[in-house]
Amino acid sequence: MSDQALLRNEISSLKEKLAQSEAELTIINSALQALASRLEVQSIYDLIGDKIRDIFSAQVVMISTYDPQTATIEHRYAIEQGQRVYAPGHFPIRGFRTQIVQTRQPVLINTHVAEEAARLGQPTLPGTITPKSWLGVPMLVGDQVTGILSLQNVEQENAFTQSDVRFLQTLAASMSVALENARLWEQEHLYRRALEHEFEIGRDIQASFLPEILPQPKGWEIAASLRSAREVAGDFYDVFELTKGKIGLVIADVCDKGLGAALFMTLFRSLIRVVASIDSYSHAEIAGRFSAETQLKNAILITNNYIAETHGSKGMFATLFFGILDVHTGSLTYINGGHLPPVLINKHGKKKFLTPTGPAVGAIPDAEYVTTKISFEIEDILFAYTDGLTDTTNPAGDNLSVEELIPLFSGDQALISVLTEIYKQHELFSAGAQRQDDITLLAVRRKKTDL
Repeated sequence: MSDQALLRNEISSLKEKLAQSEAELTIINSALQALASRLEVQSIYDLIGDKIRDIFSAQVVMISTYDPQTATIEHRYAIEQGQRVYAPGHFPIRGFRTQIVQTRQPVLINTHVAEEAARLGQPTLPGTITPKSWLGVPMLVGDQVTGILSLQNVEQENAFTQSDVRFLQTLAASMSVALENARLWEQEHLYRRALEHEFEIGRDIQASFLPEILPQPKGWEIAASLRSAREVAGDFYDVFELTKGKIGLVIADVCDKGLGAALFMTLFRSLIRVVASIDSYSHAEIAGRFSAETQLKNAILITNNYIAETHGSKGMFATLFFGILDVHTGSLTYINGGHLPPVLINKHGKKKFLTPTGPAVGAIPDAEYVTTKISFEIEDILFAYTDGLTDTTNPAGDNLSVEELIPLFSGDQALISVLTEIYKQHELFSAGAQRQDDITLLAVRRKKTDL
């Protein structure tokens, strides 16, 4: 053969190799683009498996994951004779795949596959055709084998080339990166779902601490509402019956937000209700021996000292208003532990702010709290709230003023409707900005028809 003929052959061979390389590069790029848009694990197996099936001369295509803890494989994608095969479960790793795991190198068997399989202990399943050629490459994350891509040609020997080995390795490397990203995303997704589920449980438990039905003594109307900024709230309210026609009224805001505040919320609420209700659980002959002042001080002092002494290192406390209403006389005896002053409203508007009578509860051991008393006149309304309402700013940077909301209480509209309207006014004022803090509202009205 002449030099020119040899040159022509070499050029032709190079053109073929270049064309094959271009085709492989196009396929790899398309696979990478598709992989970049997918984070669901099984879709990645399906994508690469389908690409391999279209590219290679193979009747069997398998993508198997490897678990080093159990030395087992799981077939996540399998094609045999053009048909998708589902083989769920984990299987012992043997034969060619064992060699790939041990060496972290490709295995190419182009002749005498049956003899080589027998030598390496690879089983032949009854009813299956022994391949004439077998190719497998490892999927690697770092130096750890996480899976195996394997091809089988059951019709001819020497079906796979070293070029096929390199090409399959490139696909395996791209797939490994995509799968690791998908695994991390899926792990985070599952963690988030588990966390959301836990928060749902916490929200349900917390909601159970709020009274489902508020007492409505004759001659009185009581309404309350809580809207949390997060999955669980640090705010709470409580309305509960005591002895001798008395009603306990509580609204509080535990410092901080989130799960920690929610846990302390349940602690504050339980301590106050239980201690204030001690005489309700006493024997009939001594029931009612505690005055409203004594009940208030016992509940607040015990709660304050328990939180401050037992959980002082956590720095948790709550601003808290606790009042005991005598529905017969209309008197309200209260302690305001550092809470925003509730406002007493009459038909002319603001009547009185119930300013703090002691520090936040749980902040200072043995703190002093003073009880104070007011009287409801007919049609007087007490409105209490947490700072999520007034800390809100509008686009101009102004805070929402409670005095601007007082006119909403004029007229005979049901209190729960007024509270709903206050939430609407809050949304309008903040121009729909995301709420950053819980908002809790409590209102009590002495009705026209009195006892």
